[in-house]
Amino acid sequence: MDLLVQLAARNLGRNRRRTILTVLTVAMGTGLLTVALSMLNGILVDALKFASAASGHVRIVDPDYARRDQLMPLAENMPDVATVVAAVEGQPGVLGAYAHIQAGVTGAREDQDIGENFSLLHGAPVAYYTEVLHLDDYVVSGRLPTARGEVAIGQTFAQELDVTVGGVVIVLGQTQDGSPSPARLQVVGVLDLGNKNVNRQSYVILEESQWMADIEGGATEVLVSTGDYARADKLAAQLRSLPATAAYDVAAWNERPPFDTLGSFLVAIRGIVAGIIVFITGLGVLNTMMMSVLERTNEIGVMRALGLTRRQTRELFFFEAITIAAIGGLVGVAGGGGAAFYLSRVGIHLGDAAAKAPAAVPIHETVYPHATLDTLVLAFFLGIAMAVVGGLLPAWRAANIEPVEAMRHRR
Repeated sequence: MDLLVQLAARNLGRNRRRTILTVLTVAMGTGLLTVALSMLNGILVDALKFASAASGHVRIVDPDYARRDQLMPLAENMPDVATVVAAVEGQPGVLGAYAHIQAGVTGAREDQDIGENFSLLHGAPVAYYTEVLHLDDYVVSGRLPTARGEVAIGQTFAQELDVTVGGVVIVLGQTQDGSPSPARLQVVGVLDLGNKNVNRQSYVILEESQWMADIEGGATEVLVSTGDYARADKLAAQLRSLPATAAYDVAAWNERPPFDTLGSFLVAIRGIVAGIIVFITGLGVLNTMMMSVLERTNEIGVMRALGLTRRQTRELFFFEAITIAAIGGLVGVAGGGGAAFYLSRVGIHLGDAAAKAPAAVPIHETVYPHATLDTLVLAFFLGIAMAVVGGLLPAWRAANIEPVEAMRHRR
C-alpha cells in the first residue's frame, strides 16, 4: 500500500502542468458547487421561514375550511376564536396564537372606479405583524395600521393604484354570506417585502377584517407561532389533544400543501445541481487520468510484468485521482466558502425572476447564500466523487492492459 501511494505521488509530479490544471478544474467545480448549494440554502431558508410564519407554524381552522382553504371560504369560520387563542397561548413551545382573516379584494383610489387591481387582504392583531412577520422591518414609508380605517399596502399594489401614504383607497371584499363589502381605508404605510407577488398584499387590524367579513368576534383561522419552525409538527400533535381544538383541524405548516411535498422537491433540486457539477468536473479528471494512462502504457506493462496485479493497478490510478480531488476539493471549498460568505453580506439580486416563484413560497428579489458547515463538508465529499467519476474508466483501462502488448507500445 505504501509503495502504491509513493508511485501515485511520483506520477502526479511527472507532469505538473497537467496535474495543476486538473486540480484547478476540481477546485473550480467544488467552489461552484459550494456557492450553488449555499445559494439554494439561502433561498430556501429565507422563503420557508417567511412562508411558514405567514401561513402559521401551526394552523387551526374549521375542517370545512381546511378542505377548501385555497378558496378562503369566509363562511367556514371560527366564531369562538378567543377561546381557542386563550387555550393555545398557555401551551409549552407556543410563542403566540393570533386570530387571522384573509380574503381577496379589489382596490382603487378614492377618486377612481373599482378596477382590476387585486390584493390579498390580511386582518390580524398588530402583534402578529410585528412579532411574527416583522413587517415593521419592511416599511419603506409610513407605519403599520393600528386602528380601524387604516391599511398598509405592498409596494406593487401601491404602484398599481398610484397611491402613497396619506391617500385613501376603496377596497371591495365580501361578507361571509357572499354580499359585497366595501371599505374606505387610509393608506398609513407602504411595504417592500422583496417580492412583487407578496407586495400585492394589504394589512389591516383584525377588527377591520371582522367588520368587512361580518364575522364579529370570530376569524377564519388561528395561526400559532413557535420558536423552531422545523419542529412545528410536534407542536401540532400536542395542540390536537386540547379540548378547545377538538372540533377543529390542527396542522403544521409542513403537513399542508404545498409544503408537504416541498421537502422531497428541494432534495431533488439539490441532487440535480450537484450531479451536473460533479459530472462536468469529473470529465476534467477523466481527461487527465486517461492521458496519463495513454502516456504510461509502456510503464504500466513493465510494472504488471514485475508483479503489479490488476487490483493494485486500479488502486494506483484511484490514489492519483483521489489525491487530485482532495487537493482541489480543499482549495475549492476554501474559495467557494469565501465567495459564499462574501455574497451572504452583499446578496445576489434576482430581479423579476423572483416574481415567478410560487406565491406560497415567496423568493426575495435579493437572496443571501447560507454557507453552513454541512454545505462545505458535502461539497468536499462531492469533490471526491468527482475523482471516482473521472478515475473509474482510466483505472479500469490501465488494469486491463496486457504486460507484453504494453511493453511493445510505440516500439
